[in-house]
Amino acid sequence: MLSLTDCVDFIDLDGDTIDVIAEHEHIPAMLAAELGSELIASRRGLYRLHVMHRELIARAAATGRLAHEKVLRRVYGAFSRKYPMPKHL
Repeated sequence: MLSLTDCVDFIDLDGDTIDVIAEHEHIPAMLAAELGSELIASRRGLYRLHVMHRELIARAAATGRLAHEKVLRRVYGAFSRKYPMPKHL
């Protein structure tokens, strides 16, 4: 049986981005890793990942969770440097 660490080793996403997917979609980390693997394979999926990050940042800001917002902004910065927002879908 594979662990979450094993799954993360096989996909090109870090654990922080998998946590973002899990939080946004309200799913366990293992499922988030699978979903993330699928999403990074297409422009539309990359766009969706950018939207997930942005929505969580906005939600954290709107609810006054400033420490969480700061962490999410750091995670999104690293993600968007590695995977820039697609210009065309």
